[in-house]
Amino acid sequence: MRAMKALARRARAGASRRRRARKIHWINGDWGGRAGMRLWRRAAMGIAAGGYWNGIMSTGDSSRPRRILAAWFPRWPIDHLKKIQPSLEAASAPIVLHEKTKSALRIRAMDARAAQLGFYQGQALADARAIEPKLIAVEAGREEEARAFRRLAEELMRYSPVVCVQETGEVFIDITGCQRLFGGEDVILEDLTSRIRRAGYSARAAIADTAGAAWALARYGEEGVVEQGAHDAAIASLPVEALRLPPALSDRLRRLGLKRVEQLYGMPRAPLTARFTKTLLLRLGQALGMEPEPLTPISPAPLYYSQRKLAEPVSTLEAVKSILAPLAQDLAGALVRDAAGARRFEVSLFRVDNHVTRVQVGASAPARDAVHIMRLFSNRLDDLQDDYDAGFGFELLRLSAFEVRPLAVRQRAAFDLKSDRAAQDEALAELKDRLSNWLGEKNVCRMRFRDTHLPERAAVFTPVIAPDDKPEHSPGAGARPVKLLPRPEEIEAIAEVPDGPPLRFKWRRVAYAVARANGPERIADEWQRKEASGATRDYYRIETPEGRRFWLFREGLYGRETASPRWFLHGFFA
Repeated sequence: MRAMKALARRARAGASRRRRARKIHWINGDWGGRAGMRLWRRAAMGIAAGGYWNGIMSTGDSSRPRRILAAWFPRWPIDHLKKIQPSLEAASAPIVLHEKTKSALRIRAMDARAAQLGFYQGQALADARAIEPKLIAVEAGREEEARAFRRLAEELMRYSPVVCVQETGEVFIDITGCQRLFGGEDVILEDLTSRIRRAGYSARAAIADTAGAAWALARYGEEGVVEQGAHDAAIASLPVEALRLPPALSDRLRRLGLKRVEQLYGMPRAPLTARFTKTLLLRLGQALGMEPEPLTPISPAPLYYSQRKLAEPVSTLEAVKSILAPLAQDLAGALVRDAAGARRFEVSLFRVDNHVTRVQVGASAPARDAVHIMRLFSNRLDDLQDDYDAGFGFELLRLSAFEVRPLAVRQRAAFDLKSDRAAQDEALAELKDRLSNWLGEKNVCRMRFRDTHLPERAAVFTPVIAPDDKPEHSPGAGARPVKLLPRPEEIEAIAEVPDGPPLRFKWRRVAYAVARANGPERIADEWQRKEASGATRDYYRIETPEGRRFWLFREGLYGRETASPRWFLHGFFA
């Protein structure tokens, strides 16, 4: 303990000298200055960041420095409550949300009036009512709040497709490479905060190189844009709670006199790890950009996307299609350049009132032809004519590519049979895509083999544009009928025991004699299936004197699996 206190005194003295030697100014919304880093070494972040070319974005390009926007909604539960219950806006009494915790009703969130009265999170509701009898108490609904916040986060995807929600009330947006599409980071921040406030929510936001620094500034510092590379200076004077530390750890740091982030900059790593575990170093490293902090988006981020922000909103489908066409050209050009294709495309239409309309189309094979992509979207948008609602207009359109696969460039030559076959395959794929997106994916199917020996389960209908990564399974060398009944039908049969072929059988009240029989082909049941009977099947190819050919099987081995095997008819041969 004595050694740690001495170490803390040296850190405070060093931090004081650095503060006297360095001035940090807020200039035009950006931080100037830089914190001294004595024992920390800057390392390259191995995290995917965005890049762009001519308005085309690729979320897999790591050549650009990362820029993160963090937005904090300090009164999200109360703001959401007033949104769904507008009558509470005019209420003069304080409002709190409560939930049952530790066998008692306790306050979970409160408005500004309740906070002024001294109410706090975790306080017993009975104590609060004793202080303010007119208190308006509403039961909290965490699930509904989380769903509503996710919807809000989806609306914020207008700024970037990489939007992350770690906790309800906190959102991170990776705006790397998106700055020029909106006119700069200051414009993005101002537009985001103004939209949120117009929607009736209070929020604080900041932009920095790391998620930790942006979060710290949004919660404890100045709102604004921190210039690239200055995030360590920007968070230096903030309290240690700005590092997203557990409350108990923050209290321990304060008891040792370590109250500000900058006091940790010059401290050796080993004593910090020994005293405070790795959590402190991890959070400090993430805030300073020395430890990776991956962000998991609420929706899968597209590898490629192209978007356009409009000066004036558009409302008609014809206008949407006219804007979508050049976006498809740009996206297709990027895919061709990288020798890739996509099996799913999505257009996101962002309305002025923050509502988002998404339209998806699929492809049976990786596609990158702009004309084909536009044809698919044109048909799908026409189908949405009855449910089309542009509101006050769309102000931003984004075309994204998902399920991107490598796609080699084919060079066609004259009198080349392989080139002709490739052209036929492409034409067939485009036809399947148009039919699937016009009639519905589930209404245009194909047969696909499954890895099973049971005839009734050997093939299944799947959509033609469904992914087919597994190789088709061959049903085997045994002959199979041209027509298979939906399910085997039980028959009456006379046969030699224990495993002889049938001599006569009756199916649907009609008796048949057996002229020739081939078999048996023995197939064991699949024991891993829940509905498996466990009985072995012996299949026979039967031909009657009239030339009719049937496929019969005996279920159960005589004397070993059953005392009385059952016979079934399963199909017909030509």
